[in-house]
Amino acid sequence: MKGIVLQSPVGTQVTIGGRQYLYFGGTDYLGMANRSELREGAIQAIESYGISSSASRTSTGTTELHLELEQAISGFAGTAGAVLLSAGYLGMHALLSGLVEREEPLLLQQDAHSSIKEAAVAWCGNRREFDIHDLGTLRKALGDLPASGGRVILAGEGVSPLYGTIFPLNDILELLGERNVLVLVDDAHGFGVLGDQGRGTLEYHGCGREDVVFCSTLSKAFGSFGGCVPASSGVIEKIRRRSSIYHCATPPPAPLSGAALAAIRYVADNPAIIKRLKENAGLLKNGLAALGLPADNPEVPIAPVCPGRVKDLDKVSGRLFEDGILAPFSRYPGSPEGGMIRIVVTAAHSKEQIETLLAALRKFL
Repeated sequence: MKGIVLQSPVGTQVTIGGRQYLYFGGTDYLGMANRSELREGAIQAIESYGISSSASRTSTGTTELHLELEQAISGFAGTAGAVLLSAGYLGMHALLSGLVEREEPLLLQQDAHSSIKEAAVAWCGNRREFDIHDLGTLRKALGDLPASGGRVILAGEGVSPLYGTIFPLNDILELLGERNVLVLVDDAHGFGVLGDQGRGTLEYHGCGREDVVFCSTLSKAFGSFGGCVPASSGVIEKIRRRSSIYHCATPPPAPLSGAALAAIRYVADNPAIIKRLKENAGLLKNGLAALGLPADNPEVPIAPVCPGRVKDLDKVSGRLFEDGILAPFSRYPGSPEGGMIRIVVTAAHSKEQIETLLAALRKFL
C-alpha cells in the first residue's frame, strides 16, 4: 500500500487504483470537502472573481469575497474580527510575527506541529520547551526565566493531529497564575470540532481571556483551504500592521475562499453536524475500547493505534486495505518509532461504516 494516489474526491469512500475503499484517514472532520454547497460556492466565486487576485493584501489583492469570508469566520468564532491567511500552516507565523517581540521568552510545546516549531525558530530568539503531559516541565521552564516581570509567551496546539490529545489550557493557565502572559494556540484540529458550537479548544475549555489567542485553518473541518486568526480588534490590527505573513502574501484563491465561505455558513446554519461528529467519535472510541485499545478524548475524531499491544501495524493496515478499508499507516513527523495507524471518523460516516471498520479491526488485530 505504497504511494496512495486518490482517483476521486475525498469522502467516506475513495477510489484508488480503480477500486473503492471505505476511508478513515485525513482531516475532513465535518465531511465538508465534497459537499455540493462548497462546489457551488467555488463556482460562483470563479464567475465573480476569477481564480486569483494576484496581489498581496496590502496592495490590490483584497476582494469583497475575502472581506466577506473574514466576517463569516469572526461570526462563527464569536470574535470581533478575523484575519484571512494564505494557508493554515502560516497561522503561528502570523501570531508570532504580529504580536511578539523577538527577545520575549517563548515557552513552546515540545511535541507541537512542525509549523509551530518552524514559526518559533523564525520569530523568537529566546525559546524553551515543555511537555504538556508533564506540566512540571513547564513549572521548571518558568522558574528558569529571569525574575524581571516581563511578558511570557506560550505556544502550543489545540488538538494533536496524530494522537487527538487536547491542549490542557486551563491547567496551564492555572500554573501561569498572575503572570503577564500571552498564550497562542494553533487550533487547526479543534476549530469546527470541539465545543458545543464548534468554536474549538478555547470554547471547549470555557476560555474567553483576551490574553489567549488562536489561529486555525479552513482546510480541515471546513473542507477548503486557507488560514485564519479570529480575534479581538486589537489583535487583528497588530497582525495587519506588523506581520509580513499577512501583508506580503497573496490571499487564498477565489474558488477556495468561496468554498470556505459556503462551508462556514453551512456549519453555522446546521449545528447538528457538530453533534453528529461527536456521536461518531464516541462510537469509534467505544468500539476501540472494547478491543482493548486506548480510546481517550471521546469527543475527538482522531484515534491512534500505536505500537505496543498491536504488532506489525503496517501489515494490519495492509490487511484492512485488502479488505476494502483505508486506515492509513503513517510515519508522519511526531509518530512513534515504528509508525502508527491514524484512524479518523467524520460527521459523514454512517454507523454501519464505523461498525464495518471495527469488525475488520477485530478480525486483524
